[in-house]
Amino acid sequence: MRVVPHWSSFLSFLLGSIAADIPDCNYFDTVNLTNSSKFPNGSYSYERLIIPPTLTGEYDYELLFNGNSRAVPSHTRGCVCKVRPCIRFCCPRSNVLQVNRCSPHIHNELSYKMTLDITQDNGSVTHKHIMEDFVVQEELPLPCSTHYALNRIKYTTDLWTLFENGTLLRQYDKKYLSKQEYCLQPRKSRKQNDGFNYTIVPYNCAIEPDWTMAYVKAASVVFMVITISIYLWLPQFQSLHGKCCNLYFICLTATFLLNLFSTFHVFDSTVACSINGYAGYFAAMATFLWLSVVSFNVWRRFQELQGTRRSSFFNYNLIAWTTAGALTLGVFLVDRLVPFSIKPDKTFPLVPAVGVFSCWILTESWSGMIYFYSPLTLFILFNITMFALTTHTIYLADKIRPKVWNGIGKQQMSMNRANYGVYVHLFIIMGVSWLLEIVAFICEIEKVFKPLIVANEIINCSQGIIIFLVTLCNRDMLRIIRKRNHDRRLSGDENGTCSLTQDCQLMQDIK
Repeated sequence: MRVVPHWSSFLSFLLGSIAADIPDCNYFDTVNLTNSSKFPNGSYSYERLIIPPTLTGEYDYELLFNGNSRAVPSHTRGCVCKVRPCIRFCCPRSNVLQVNRCSPHIHNELSYKMTLDITQDNGSVTHKHIMEDFVVQEELPLPCSTHYALNRIKYTTDLWTLFENGTLLRQYDKKYLSKQEYCLQPRKSRKQNDGFNYTIVPYNCAIEPDWTMAYVKAASVVFMVITISIYLWLPQFQSLHGKCCNLYFICLTATFLLNLFSTFHVFDSTVACSINGYAGYFAAMATFLWLSVVSFNVWRRFQELQGTRRSSFFNYNLIAWTTAGALTLGVFLVDRLVPFSIKPDKTFPLVPAVGVFSCWILTESWSGMIYFYSPLTLFILFNITMFALTTHTIYLADKIRPKVWNGIGKQQMSMNRANYGVYVHLFIIMGVSWLLEIVAFICEIEKVFKPLIVANEIINCSQGIIIFLVTLCNRDMLRIIRKRNHDRRLSGDENGTCSLTQDCQLMQDIK
């Protein structure tokens, strides 16, 4: 007696299973015919429809929401959706979907509008009765483990279009969903005098966030902390310019950190989420303001080459923090004085809506342009102006330098040029990033140039890493750090005072 190898048995079983499937028919276009009447010619009767033998097949498995299959007793299925268009329900028609599961209780009193707007192939919209014009599929597995409803009656962001072939268009991201990715089910919409009213809505899979950029932003926070620590550690950064740069770094780090709190849902309560949102907005505005302070201070230093007067660090703090506070207070007052509501016939009101959908300003509408990107545009224009004026001042100074400069003037110019070099690096990094942020926001609103949106996200999340590499990872900085450690070992001085060597003087000048 010849023994068939184990792998051959498995292959035969697999080929048999494949052969039993209905040719050119998706599993999600089939229904279970176990309880249906079978005619002598092999046809089946299902909900007053005749399914021919060519559209039936034996199945010993069922598909799960993740695409995997599970072995079940062999049963007959029919490709009913080739006979009549199908509508897929998440649960039996007398049930509701509760916490991502079908409710265990049958609601005999469940009543709802039985017609749906269906978009046909030619673009026209017709009203069709789900029981008369469609086959209702009720026993397919739920699309995924976590769902959310597209409730277009309550939210204008939840608009959707159902096509005749069963495809659903999710309007807010222009995503086409197959029947494997969504299902329909009645849902409570509003309370009537005699009870709740139910409306058929699609449930689709919760969009799993891509954490890649969040981790990049977390890495940026780490690198920014290193940059801030070095600025605090080295005495060369204790000048007015160094202090302003460090405050800019601190505000940027706080902005990123608060954004990460929002991304990872650190705060669950609405109040804590709103506080996180307003604090993040304040930190973001302060970040833009401190870079503007840096640019203004560099320009002013070139204007005062022959004098010793310096801009007051106290005045800079007063202007930066009060301006950021005033902008944040304005956002807070608009949120409190203008109620946020969404109606089917209206778009989003132009309010910040901090804490409504996320712990940040609502950026899915043009309110983001009003409260965030408009101030950002003004800051960019100011920095461009300061950059141009400073460059023009340097050009004029180079022309008169041999005639009027003394030794002190040359040293002061050297210091200012070094400060200007640091500012140019920051301006290029942040100026390009901010400008790209505005353009990407408009592209996202208009749903165009997605590669630009992705590029902006990468650059924006990597700012801390880029600043670290540009400002600290250079030959002069590494030399001065080594000298700082060397001086501390020799003198035992914890403050690590810097001697006026050529290397040390160089780093004094650039900060």
